[in-house]
Amino acid sequence: MEERLTHRGHQNSLFSHDGIHDSQTHLAAPSYFYELLEQEIAISDRSGVAFSLIRIVFRKARLIDSQLNETIDAADILYFSEALKDLTRKQDCVARLGINECVILVKANSSNVEILLTRLISAPHLTVENSLIILAASVEFQMGERALTLLNRLDMVSLSTL
Repeated sequence: MEERLTHRGHQNSLFSHDGIHDSQTHLAAPSYFYELLEQEIAISDRSGVAFSLIRIVFRKARLIDSQLNETIDAADILYFSEALKDLTRKQDCVARLGINECVILVKANSSNVEILLTRLISAPHLTVENSLIILAASVEFQMGERALTLLNRLDMVSLSTL
């Protein structure tokens, strides 16, 4: 599991003062995402409307000299998050939950999620000029499921390369 942003110390504040946005990427902060997830679960339980989660992890690509550079700089994170926002719909919530991990709450059925994944795969600017490797997984909400169960199931799904 990737390092979660909620476990960072107070010396390095990653969120705006309102707790809604990550201050580095302006994506949704974890606390705001979890609140929206709970709301979407309640809506889905009442109406039967489907939704899915997509987990995206990005890592530095291997360098020519075959050394792995683990450090992802702030510019790469910013370019990646901007590309991710451009590739998703406004009604979908894109949140940064880890240092190099984002989750998208997609208010649509699994066929629309596949379309979004295809769009992500075919978007070269998401890899920040091939400097990042993008891995993704998705799950669809099942009626009666709770947020923690859904997120645990998402964490258990194998990530595949985009």
